[in-house]
Amino acid sequence: MSASTSNTRTSTWVGVAVGVVLLGLMAAFAIALPRAHGDAEAAPAPIDLTLPATLPGGYAAADDPDSFQGGQLAGQAEQIAQQQAASTKYGNEVLPHVLGNPAATRSYVVDGTKAVFVQVFQAQGGAFAPTVLTDPETTNGGGGTTMETLGDGVCILTYGQSQDGTPGAPAASQCQVTHGELTVQIQSTAVPADELVKVAGSLADDLQGAQDQ
Repeated sequence: MSASTSNTRTSTWVGVAVGVVLLGLMAAFAIALPRAHGDAEAAPAPIDLTLPATLPGGYAAADDPDSFQGGQLAGQAEQIAQQQAASTKYGNEVLPHVLGNPAATRSYVVDGTKAVFVQVFQAQGGAFAPTVLTDPETTNGGGGTTMETLGDGVCILTYGQSQDGTPGAPAASQCQVTHGELTVQIQSTAVPADELVKVAGSLADDLQGAQDQ
């Protein structure tokens, strides 16, 4: 997982445009929640999960070319949006089928270039960890992957190499937040983990509130 994450660089959406990043993250996130098992009658009634066009904090869906208007990537907006729409459609077919739970995925952009990838499941979280944990404090700037609790979320933090021998800031963050019967997983290489947790919590509350109405 850490190798896939380290190759994800939101400074260029060209990688996203060819579909590599989102599909890789889809596979990484999909293993983080258990597939539904047990008596179907005991399971909660399935709900219709649809991710909105915008998220709290100015995050706009990357499958809409207008989300890139006036920004650095405006010239690539149509290409990026088309690829992200195709990836979202594919993910929304695959995830609920494979996991056995209602699930949805969508990619977003903030500040014109910062990519954020979201998945939401009707399931309790908890089964969430990288394949390898390496303490970045012990690698003399060689990077590593660790986990932290931030607010009401749990985050996988991946550190890249640094020149001064210290861990520095995470190069990528993946966070999981569960509110009620919904779990949101969110990933970015450009947005800090604590901000991702806030966005995921707000999204979970909004989606849960929509179901309760």
